[in-house]
Amino acid sequence: MNKNIFQHFNARAAHTIFIVAFFILIMPEYPFLHTHVLIVYAAFAACYIWMAAAPKGWWNAKRYVLAVCILAGITLIIRIVHSDYPDHRIFWPLLYMLGVADPKWNRSTVTLAVFTVCLIFAMMLVDKVSYGALIAAVLMYIAVRNQSLLREAHRTNRKQLEQLNTAYSELQQTSVQAMGYAALTERTRLARDIHDGFGHQMTSLIVQLQALKLMIPQDPAGAANSVDETLKVARKGMDEVRLAVKEWSDDEKGLGPIALKGLVSQIEANSMVQIQYKEIGPIGEWPVECSVILYRILQEALTNILKHADAKLVNIVVEEENEHVMLLITDDGHFSDEKPLNFGFGLNSMIERCKSAGGSIVFSANSPNGLKIQADIPLNITSSTAYKETIHANRENDSNRTGG
Repeated sequence: MNKNIFQHFNARAAHTIFIVAFFILIMPEYPFLHTHVLIVYAAFAACYIWMAAAPKGWWNAKRYVLAVCILAGITLIIRIVHSDYPDHRIFWPLLYMLGVADPKWNRSTVTLAVFTVCLIFAMMLVDKVSYGALIAAVLMYIAVRNQSLLREAHRTNRKQLEQLNTAYSELQQTSVQAMGYAALTERTRLARDIHDGFGHQMTSLIVQLQALKLMIPQDPAGAANSVDETLKVARKGMDEVRLAVKEWSDDEKGLGPIALKGLVSQIEANSMVQIQYKEIGPIGEWPVECSVILYRILQEALTNILKHADAKLVNIVVEEENEHVMLLITDDGHFSDEKPLNFGFGLNSMIERCKSAGGSIVFSANSPNGLKIQADIPLNITSSTAYKETIHANRENDSNRTGG
């Protein structure tokens, strides 16, 4: 905020210096011998300085029209009373002020600038036509106006870049929260599986042990035979515990794989599509940026399948190899090679996400029908790094265009 205020005051000072310097140049050779001329030029200079010093938000289309009409009317009255002055140069600072006006009022200020140029030409017809001076005035306006528009475009770009940074940060936070929710869903499922599976086995084991306790005094032989069945139940329960602990241990490596499985569980529970999820080989811990990209790609792919593919079966394969994560998504929808794939916002966003991390994504037809999506994301190049490099490059380009 302080920087913007400083820049605003700096611009005001530049405009004021231009106006003062210009009027010093067009003053008569001996101004104090013509006091009435000095008063007229000083009054116009004061008006233009006030226009430059007035708050930017104060101006609107009507006030620009009013200011130009008042200055033109005063000039006409003075020329009727004194035919020698002021000359056409009195309107040059007005062209300058219309050039630096807020682009918001571009239509009105351009119209007023054309009107001012016509006034300058009319005054030249009365005095002496100088096409060089007329062209110089027009070129001055065009140069100042273009610089003003470029400055405003640069300011808008920086504002949009800041908004994009904010939106990107919020999107990252939302993605992590969504992944956390998916992970919680998957862990809840695992807890339910442990309760339903292992809990049932333990209940059965307790019942058999109670029966075995009663059988030992009355039927030792039958009790010995029941021991084998009890051991089978105990071993089966132990196997289920080991499996659940293994899955839970894998989930603790990071939000990535568990979030993908959680998303699959959510989609499958709320749709008629059967989804098969498979992990090939050991899966390590993924950086948050990589996890977010893979989660968003899978989310977008499954959303498109539900909306457009009319698929019954979806296969998802995740494989980690050579510091890369490969995500393969195939469906049995109605897509085929006979018609081109429509790259809308969703597919383009998937492509951009992969590019931002230095990865790649390929869309192709599945056999015999359906779509195949294969994304490859490196684990050692994060999206945030690439994104920050892009922002840094954009800022350097903006600085070069504006002279530093």
